Amino acid sequence: MSRLARPPYIDTTTGIAYDTDKAEFEGYLTKQSMWLRDWRRRYFILKGSRLFFAKTPYEAPHGMIDLSRCTTVKSADLKAHKKHSFEISTPDTTFYFMQMTKKQKMIG
Repeated sequence: MSRLARPPYIDTTTGIAYDTDKAEFEGYLTKQSMWLRDWRRRYFILKGSRLFFAKTPYEAPHGMIDLSRCTTVKSADLKAHKKHSFEISTPDTTFYFMQMTKKQKMIG
């Protein structure tokens, strides 16, 4: 049984719609909010050089990181004060992520 197609990501600055079906990789990570700096579980979709994120696998993504513009990817355990964290930097911003541990996955 195949799942329903996910709605596309619509870039609010250009109006371009990006199809996120048939992705190379998909799954959950915890991402630090840009405004409140709290940590939120998000569903990530890697398709080509773009990393999209949504609240669930079935919702339209509400954000995108163009990995072709990435300047660094490195551990962020000290900066983020979280184990298993990493950062992705672009010329515009730095994003912080955290992978749940096996114990956290069992609880959450």
